[in-house]
Amino acid sequence: MPACLRPILLSSVIVLALALPVAAPAQHAHGAHQHGVAELTVVLEGRMLQLELISPLDNLVGFEHAPANETQRGALADAERLLLDSEAVFALPSEAGCVIREVGIESPWRDSGREHGRGQTRDHNRPARGDHEDMVASYGFECAHPEALRRLELRVFKHFPRLQRVRAEFATPRGQGGGVLTSGAAALAL
Repeated sequence: MPACLRPILLSSVIVLALALPVAAPAQHAHGAHQHGVAELTVVLEGRMLQLELISPLDNLVGFEHAPANETQRGALADAERLLLDSEAVFALPSEAGCVIREVGIESPWRDSGREHGRGQTRDHNRPARGDHEDMVASYGFECAHPEALRRLELRVFKHFPRLQRVRAEFATPRGQGGGVLTSGAAALAL
């Protein structure tokens, strides 16, 4: 590919990758929902690293209906609290100097607005699907040395044993790609 076309291609990939999370709820509403499987989107543009993890609630709490009792409400709150802790979810190379700037959670039964400026309530324009609900966790990092971001490790498997694999896609200045992460192979080469 001619060098003059590379910036155009990279811009197109980044725009596409940024548009995927917007299209994801519609995709999930049409049957892409699969228990045991989650999706991860990774976009690095300049110093900004954006990560989005989408998972069926069953993977995280063992049910997808509205919490019916205190135990289920507690399980949902615990999952949300854990996902709001970016270090419990991801390990990034320390030499990249990434600092978390924003964390958001979209959950169908989240009843508390922003938590310390980081949580996000349910999109009330999206109707509940009843028996197939997802949780979406979004993370924004600013990295002092983005060139050192060669991989990331996903730490969610030890917290959510019902989660078996994560389909990952990424777009960085070095290229785009993807893979399937599991508890035994939880690192994504970028």
